[in-house]
Amino acid sequence: MTKKEHIIEAAKSLFRNIGYHHTSIQDILEKSGVSKGTFYNYFSSKSQLILSIIQNVDGKVEEQQKQLLAEGDSHSKEILYSQLGLKHTIYSRENILELYNISMAENDEALRKYMETSHYKELNWLARRLIEVYGVAIEASAMDLSTHFIGGIGYQFRYSRQMNFNTNSSDILAYNILRLEKNIEVTKHHQQVLFPFNIQKNDEDQEVVVGHIRKLLSAEDTDRASEEQELVDFILDECQNSRIRWSICEGVARQLNILFSSSNKDRNYNELFNIIYKQARKNRSIP
Repeated sequence: MTKKEHIIEAAKSLFRNIGYHHTSIQDILEKSGVSKGTFYNYFSSKSQLILSIIQNVDGKVEEQQKQLLAEGDSHSKEILYSQLGLKHTIYSRENILELYNISMAENDEALRKYMETSHYKELNWLARRLIEVYGVAIEASAMDLSTHFIGGIGYQFRYSRQMNFNTNSSDILAYNILRLEKNIEVTKHHQQVLFPFNIQKNDEDQEVVVGHIRKLLSAEDTDRASEEQELVDFILDECQNSRIRWSICEGVARQLNILFSSSNKDRNYNELFNIIYKQARKNRSIP
């Protein structure tokens, strides 16, 4: 373990045991066994130490969430819920929620900017994952759903701590996931949107998208009808071009989905259409 890591671990232990405001830099020096000069070589203040701790934990969360996604189906509800559960497990173990609350009152520009960026990144991540899991039908309302979920669960955790309720974090998460499911059903039947979700042109690497499409379509399948195979071949051929005509691919994918997704064999054409539809939407939104 490096000296910087020793300082971070010592600080986290002290913050948990006696609280952030009761922990002095001298306490951290004594527990970590480093000199004041070494501390200030890494951190200019306790606020910068908080920033480093939060960044470190957020990095762990992101890495493990990506691992879950790599090992499963990106369109699976169970994978999404596991990703959400993983975050709250790590946050609870590392006592990060308290540091998040403390950071709001710290007069540190770098910390404030990171918190703002991190908050938007989390909202944006969840909105996109909801579209992946529940389909393009909820795309316009994805940010509404994301802000409602993240905002609600955040305040419930704070309220539970302030009132000294011994509420299990997994129970709070499960409650909000159930509410999220209900909100998604309501969203499908109502057109009102508070925060329209805007797809940015370059937020997803085209190479990654094309790789996913090829994975869905390239498997050998002797059961395909001739018309079905022609449509599949068209999309695969188009994906070899540097400038893919996504709007044309969208029409072909829609035809595949309508004509062949109801066959006994799982064709994944609904997933294919959702992916291509999103790319076509991005390109149509480019001025």
